[in-house]
Order: sequence, then C-alpha cells, then structure tokens
Amino acid sequence: MPAPWHEVLGPDNAARPSYRKLLEDLGQLRSVDLRALDDRMAATLREMGVNFDVIRNDPWGRQPWTCDVLPHIFASEDWALLVAGFRQRLRAFEHFLADVYGKREILRAGAVPIHAVLGSPHFQNACIHLPRPGNAYLHLSGMCVARDARGKWQVKHHHFGHATGISYMMQNRRALARVLPEIFQDTAVQSLAEMPLAIMERLRETNTSRGGEPAVVLLSPGAGSAVSSEQSFLARRMGIPVVQGGDLLVLDDCVFLKTVRGLERVDVIYNRVADFWLDPLVFRSDSMLGVPGLVHCLRKGTVALVNAVGSQLADDRSLLAFASQIIRYYLNEAPLLPTVPTYWLGDIDQREMVLENLENYRIRPISRESTSGSWERASVRDDAVLRQEIRKNPAHYVAQPHSEGAPTICFDDGQRVEHPQDHILFAARSGANFDVFPGALTRVFSRVDPRGEFGFGWTSKDSWVLADESTNTLLPTLARRTPHAEFAPRQVTSRVAEAFYWMGRYLERAHHQAHLIQVVETLETEELNSAERKAYRPVWNRLLPPLEKSAGTSRRSIANRLDRYRLVLLPEPGSVVSTFLRAMYNAESVQDSLSPEAWATLSELRMRFQRTRYRDGLSEPEAVRITRRMSEAATQLIPQFFAIADNTMLADDGWRFCEIGQLLERAVITANSVRSLSSTLAAAPGGDAHASEIELSVFLRMLGCRDAYRRIFQMRAEPIPVLELLYQHREVPRSVLRCLMKCGALLRESLAPEGTEQASAPADIEELVHQIKRIDWRAFVRIAHDEDQPATGFGPAAHVQPDELEPLLDRLMQSTMDVHTVIADSFLNHQARIGQVTQPMLRGF
Repeated sequence: MPAPWHEVLGPDNAARPSYRKLLEDLGQLRSVDLRALDDRMAATLREMGVNFDVIRNDPWGRQPWTCDVLPHIFASEDWALLVAGFRQRLRAFEHFLADVYGKREILRAGAVPIHAVLGSPHFQNACIHLPRPGNAYLHLSGMCVARDARGKWQVKHHHFGHATGISYMMQNRRALARVLPEIFQDTAVQSLAEMPLAIMERLRETNTSRGGEPAVVLLSPGAGSAVSSEQSFLARRMGIPVVQGGDLLVLDDCVFLKTVRGLERVDVIYNRVADFWLDPLVFRSDSMLGVPGLVHCLRKGTVALVNAVGSQLADDRSLLAFASQIIRYYLNEAPLLPTVPTYWLGDIDQREMVLENLENYRIRPISRESTSGSWERASVRDDAVLRQEIRKNPAHYVAQPHSEGAPTICFDDGQRVEHPQDHILFAARSGANFDVFPGALTRVFSRVDPRGEFGFGWTSKDSWVLADESTNTLLPTLARRTPHAEFAPRQVTSRVAEAFYWMGRYLERAHHQAHLIQVVETLETEELNSAERKAYRPVWNRLLPPLEKSAGTSRRSIANRLDRYRLVLLPEPGSVVSTFLRAMYNAESVQDSLSPEAWATLSELRMRFQRTRYRDGLSEPEAVRITRRMSEAATQLIPQFFAIADNTMLADDGWRFCEIGQLLERAVITANSVRSLSSTLAAAPGGDAHASEIELSVFLRMLGCRDAYRRIFQMRAEPIPVLELLYQHREVPRSVLRCLMKCGALLRESLAPEGTEQASAPADIEELVHQIKRIDWRAFVRIAHDEDQPATGFGPAAHVQPDELEPLLDRLMQSTMDVHTVIADSFLNHQARIGQVTQPMLRGF
C-alpha cells in the first residue's frame, strides 16, 4: 500500500523539487533563529493590523493572525486542474441559482432533493425574479480544496456567494516578503498586488443605474465582525469606504450614503453581510445590520449588489453532496474535481449510517446561523448532545470524514512539525468566464480536532503559483480615467467621522494623563520638598481631564505613587489604559481609513499595554518603574501616531475630525485646568509670592507650557500672563483660542457647498473665539505693584472684580465643552441632510 500523500516530501521522504532549496535554507537555521523569524512574522502582522475573531472574554478584543515561514507551492499541472475545476463549478452553480430562483427545472427532474434547496436557511423566496447585476449571481467567489491520502484534489466547501479570506491571502504574501525577502529572489512567483484593482474594475462593470464614475461601497457588519480587518484592508486597497447598514438610507427608490457633507448616491454595493440581515423589511425584521428598502431598490435597478441576493444558497454545505449531479445536469460534463465525501443528514439513510459510526465523521452545520446555542457551546466529543441536535433538525447538518487534508511541514517555536492543510481559491467574474487569482489562502490545522467554522484551530501559509507558460498573470483591464478631471471629495460617513472624532479626543486625553503622571514623578523626585508636595497634591488631582457622564464613576488620583500606577493600568473608567482602549475601539471601526504606518504605531502601544497588565500587591518601587515606563510609552507613541498619520493619510473629512477631536479635547483640558486654579489666580497680591510663583510654574509645567511661557514673557510666572498664555495666545499649542480657531477652520473645510445649516457650527465657534479675545484679565486679577510706588486709588486696579474670575472661568469652561454639541448636531448626528439641491421625496416601499 503506498504511503499517504505529503505536500512537501516525496515517497522517498526527500523534499520535492519545488521545496528543496527552501527546506535547505530553513534547515540551516538554528532553533533560536527560527523562533526569531516567528517573532518577526508575528510583529509584522500585528503592525499591519491583521487579526481575526473577537475574543469575547478578553478586553484586548482580537486574536492575532499567524503565518508560517514556509510557503505552499502549487505545481503548474495542479494549478491548471484547480483553475479548470473551479471555473466548471462556478458555471454550473450559476445555472443552478438562476434555475432555482426561476423555473426550478432541476427540482422537477429530481436531480436534487427539493427539501435540500427550498428548505435551506440560505434560500430566499423574496429573491425570485429579482434583478441581478450583469444578469449573474456570482461575481466574486471562493472554493476550498484539499488533497486526499492518494494526492487527488477534492472540494471541501463552496464559498461561491460569500468569499472570505482574500485580504488574508494578500497579507500573508506581504508579511512573508518583509520577513524573508530573499526567498523570492530565485523564484518567479505570480504577484497578488493587482487583485484589488481587478476586483474594483469588476465591481464598476456591474453599474447600470447611471452614467459616469460609479460610487462603490463595501457593506460590512461592522467592527464586531470576526473578519473586519480583512474587509478594511480590501476596501483600503480598492479605495472605497467601508459602510454599515446605518450609514445607508433609501430615498426616492435610490440608496444614499450619509456623509458629513450630506447624502451621496450609491451605485454599487460590495456586500459582506449575510442575506438574512440585508433588509429588515424583507428578511429578518430584527436586523440592525441591513438597509431598510434595499431590496426595493434592487427591483428598481437603481443599485447593484455584489454578489447578488440569493447567491449564498450556493454556499449551503448540503449542496456539496449533490455537486456532481448539478454539474452533470447543467453542463453535461463529468466533474473535474470530486467533492470530499459529504452526507446530507436530511436523507434518512445517510443519517442513520452516520449516526451508527459517529466517531468517524465531523458534523458540520450547513450554515452557522442554523445552529443552536447549546450545540455551539457543547464539546464536539459530547455524542449525546450531538445526536440530540441532529435528530431535532437533521436537514441542517452534513457529515464529512475527519481528514482535513494532506500533511505539510511547518515551523513552530523553532521546531519542524507536520500538520494537515487545505486551500481557499478565489475568482472574479470576467464576462461569461471567471479569472482565478494566482494564489490561495492556505490553512494549516494545528489542532488535533479543529472546529469547522472559518478561523478556528488553524494557522496559515503564503501560497505560490509559479509564473510559467501554463499560468498567465492576472492583469486587470483598467478603465481609462480623465487625467485632469476634478475629483469630488472622498466620501466619509457620519459614523466614520464620529469615530475619528472620538479617537482624537481619547488619544489626547490619554496622552495628557500620561504626561501629568510623568511630570508629577519628576517633580516629586527632583524639584519639590515634602512640604511642597503635600501642598500641591490636591491641585494635581484637579488637573485630570473631565470625563463624559457615560464613562461612569472613577477613583482617579495622582496623589501618591500607587495611585499613579492604578491610574495608568487599572481597567476602570478614566485610566490611561481604558481611555486608550476606547480610542482603539474607534480606530478599529475605521481601520480601512487609517494608513498602515499610523495603525502600526497604535498597535505597538496596545501591545505594550497588553504585555503589562495591572497587578495587585506590587511593591512601590516596582509600581513606580512600571508607571514611568508605560506613561513614557504613551507620551511618545501617541504624538508619533498623529505625526505619522498627518504625513501618510488623506487630509479628508475623516482625518479632519480626528484633528478636531484632538484640538477640542485639548481646549477642554486647558479650560478645566485653569478653572481648577482660579483661587490662586484671583488671590490678592501681597501674600506668599514665592509659593504662588512655584505653584504657577508647576502648573505650567504640568500643561507642557512652562518653556513657552518663558520664551514669550521672559518673566516669573504671574496670573495675568498665565491666563493670556493659556486662553488668548495664538501660537501656544495648548491655548484655548488657538485650538478653537483651528477647529473652526477645519470644520469650514468639511462644509458642503450648500450646507447653510452646517455653517452655524463654525459661526458659533467663531463667536466664542471673539468672546475670549475681548476678555481683559486685568478686570478680574489684581496686579502686584512695586512697594516704592504709592497706591493712587485710580486706574484699572480700582475696578478689579476678583470674585468674578471663578464664575467667568466656569462660563468659559462650559462654553468650550458645548462646542462638542454644536459639532455633533451639525456634522455627526444630522443623518438625513440631503446633499443635492433638489431633495428627493420619501416614497413607500
């Protein structure tokens, strides 16, 4: 009996020719060097923002993506067979979908059981006779294949209607090229770089609603999706926005995108949401992911949806058992690629056979939505629970052998190991045919008993298709663009703008708190004696930035070293780490709009916090050491993020609102800090001048303004110059006046041409700026006179009202905080402002 097929090793246990040099080069490395490569790969993927699946019990949120350093290589004859077999199945299932949503001749012929199709949770009765883009259901599809023990290729699963993993395939290539660029030098590997352009051109071709450049969006379930980073990367490479159901609105039989400039018409939607949730008026009424009225627009032909609604029926695992019949029925051809033995448990004979030998099969749901919560939580080895679930709803399960694929070689923790693998191929429609992308998402099953769903229990590999005469590089035919055309501003939804806005606010808040902690640590150890520390500790706590009411209560304090340790790392409202994680949550929701370089900076800071968790019972010296290290990391990497983003990102409405959030938070922090020192600023002259000067000097240092004060005024710290510096100076970065003026200028850049209502926000900010400019602080603060000059009782001092300073600072603080409401009402919460001069009317569905 011949030995089972091995992907890398031949029957003589020697490396196959395509792997020989790679194995020799990697085999010469020591275990420590291989571990270093693994660490570099993990760091590279982390910097690129590649992750998968929300970890529900972990506040850090996501599971890192992994890629092996040894790629998989497709032989030319294997690749030719896979391409031909993939195309054959796509053609057959395109006919199948058109038939079952039309005349249903295959069901009348009895080639496929009626209940397997019409009883499928993927079958959508509302899609019957529904128009589809290019008169086709399948435009972007995937297919999972693996070898059996004889080395023959088999199809494990169809991803025809909902292809997931395209970005992961590209990211694996990018990561391997960064970590081991030398392995590409002697091998002609087909490039994957043009894939997003090819997909984008295919999406544009589906537009038939109107002429001109179509507006394309990617409809995503949101940041809570397990593959949100994959969707973000693909959208960024295609240059289109990622939107959620709440970002779209149906008016006048058309779909519109809610942007900060108003509503913009959408022509093509690249859909990554399951059909069940697409339209609550047609499918599941409890859906919060879809767009009410979308199916109505599809019927009117005003928008194209790729893939078409109803195409996800082709992904039903039960149809794998009938794939050969479908191919023969529609194409009158023998299948080029057989299917992994699949038994649909809706058939009583197959069900009883499987239940008699349950240990020999892996039970898979035909769709994730069809499984109950109890079975998802149950152990796979819990046969009693599994049998009960199968008996309850047998048509919603299939059985397949345990084998996941032929074994391959991997390098794990510096050691050479072997695991089974499979591959997901991807193709895009090109007219009546399909272009198969030259690569695959190769999954390596590192667990003994991985779950069948996408993304559990496996790592990945880069996959190479060698360039030769039999494999043609996929080069998209790009549409000609007018080189000097005036492009409209990039569409930024209100949701994206709001996420950027809060990301800017939270990052600025986290940076300010970390800076305060750094300064206090320095002051206590270098500059102040014990009496001064005791006097100033109450002031330090008042300089902490204010929290929103929704943030909850917090015990924030920086009065002692353990308090500062807690303020940095304790996961409670208002701490540095909690504030930063709020910023990261917003950043993840707009990852497609962030540059990879800017994202890498945030990822680095998150990783440092993740490696340094809060621990009770630390000694004070250890707590001080950790506090200083983490606060230093925050004060270095957060400004680094803003600098890198400013130089690598589009200066569109999204990034502008991040800057607006940063500036407004800085203005609020400054106003709150000045208000906390109102009693010192309004104190009558003649008291302890030295103590007052030290307090004001420390105050300026904690706000990062002491050096600026000295350069501008060249004098000791006094109340009136301090107030002028922090409220009215045009050049000081922390000045309230400067922050508000820049906010107003940035908002004016985001105004729609006819946005008269939006214009009120910059006008309100400008009015507040004028009020600040008109303040004469000498009317509220007494000036200390030289003792040699007698008091005359005349002049400004005679009209000073120090009791009015604190109420004035309270009003200024409240007015500064009210700017948030003005911005939100005008740009972030408008949700239905029409961007066109002629406003469409809302009609019934």
